[in-house]
Amino acid sequence: MLKSVYFLDENGILLYSKNFIEKKFDENILIGFFSSIANFGREALGSVIKNVDLGENNKLILVPNEEERILGAAVAGTSDNNDLITVILKNMMQDFIDAYSPEYDPELIFPDEMEVIFSNNLKGKVMQKPIIRTLLSWLLVGPLSYLLIVLSINVTLFIFQYFNLNRFYNAEQLFTRFMPILILLSTANIIILFLPPNLIFGFLSPNWKIATLNSFIFLGVSITLFFFSSEPQFAYIIVGQLPLTLIFSLFFLFIGIRYSSKMFLKR
Repeated sequence: MLKSVYFLDENGILLYSKNFIEKKFDENILIGFFSSIANFGREALGSVIKNVDLGENNKLILVPNEEERILGAAVAGTSDNNDLITVILKNMMQDFIDAYSPEYDPELIFPDEMEVIFSNNLKGKVMQKPIIRTLLSWLLVGPLSYLLIVLSINVTLFIFQYFNLNRFYNAEQLFTRFMPILILLSTANIIILFLPPNLIFGFLSPNWKIATLNSFIFLGVSITLFFFSSEPQFAYIIVGQLPLTLIFSLFFLFIGIRYSSKMFLKR
């Protein structure tokens, strides 16, 4: 969640600020802190300090514009992606520069125009409400799960018949030829069934807890649908390789969540 944004000149004078939450920060303290951090980075480290953990689910992102000698600062939630916040802040600051350079007279900076700048740069970059994202994920995964189960069954039966796997009937053939193929088929089925849904859950869920809960619900639903399908024995593929199924599911969830964090700010 983006909580507040500040634009300061090279002397540490506040040009404009915007608060996005009800709780307001003490600007006098924060502005002095921003300037101190930026100056310390330049003088002591020879580089700009880009982010600082402020505690209590707050972090500071600093973005300087050396040409205009303006410092952009944003306070955001610790779970938000630093690179995403940096890009948004850079774009906001560039629009601010384009609109008010070179004077940056605070009396000539109009709140309505700044609201447009902030709205344009945040458009499409803030997560929808948790309930909306959860419902949307199930609206997508529900029909998809049925199609994936049908696809999994038909592809497996086709491969089984195409390679005439019924010919492996003695013990030696069963363990040296049939079992490796069966393991590969089982693994492929797990990937087909659980990759797209868990990517969707990870991408759309507002947090890890809800994403994991949705993933486990989907696992139970999938096993149940298999038992009531035309080939109920396929359910045992999932049950028999449950540890592998869980590993893949959580891995796909992680990828979806990471990708989502790079595209959206938390509410």
